[in-house]
Amino acid sequence: MATWESEQFPLVEGAKELKAASHAFGEMFGIPTFHEFDRAWREVLHHLERAWNKLVAECEGRKNWPKLKSKYEHLRKTDPLLKYVIHARNVSEHTIAQVVQDWNPNLRVSSVPGGTRIEWDEWDRPLLPVVNRGTRFNPPKSHLGKPMQHYRVIGVSEPRTVAELAITFYVEAFNEVSKEVFPGGRW
Repeated sequence: MATWESEQFPLVEGAKELKAASHAFGEMFGIPTFHEFDRAWREVLHHLERAWNKLVAECEGRKNWPKLKSKYEHLRKTDPLLKYVIHARNVSEHTIAQVVQDWNPNLRVSSVPGGTRIEWDEWDRPLLPVVNRGTRFNPPKSHLGKPMQHYRVIGVSEPRTVAELAITFYVEAFNEVSKEVFPGGRW
């Protein structure tokens, strides 16, 4: 029996990239070494952009595609999260700059009546601003009109939150394109 990966279903090449992005996202769980985390984050970025490029290549010249392409290109250029992901991928691919940093607990010790207080910042591996072709792109503060605080969960790193939202966005885009551009298709 054939699998979807071996068939010539519409959008299958892009879907393989989405699957690879999801796999890399899974490698970001737990507390792997910073090197492992950074590698997985960069793989998410690369596979998402490849997924988009393959979707565009397969849809060119097809009915209903120009309107959808315009919609998604607009979102990719204006949504802070999507724009950041694109430019972080470009920086990762074409420079040696860091796109994420390891957790800095920022330990603070102070005297209090009757003892000592030790405090530290919440665990995270925060995203860094990236500079692509001379333009600075800060980590996203919102996605699809909602502030990032709406999506953030305590104890979940910023890159994991951004990766999950970006993967979800592209999966939904693929589903819409599949229905509108390949009606009756088997994707």
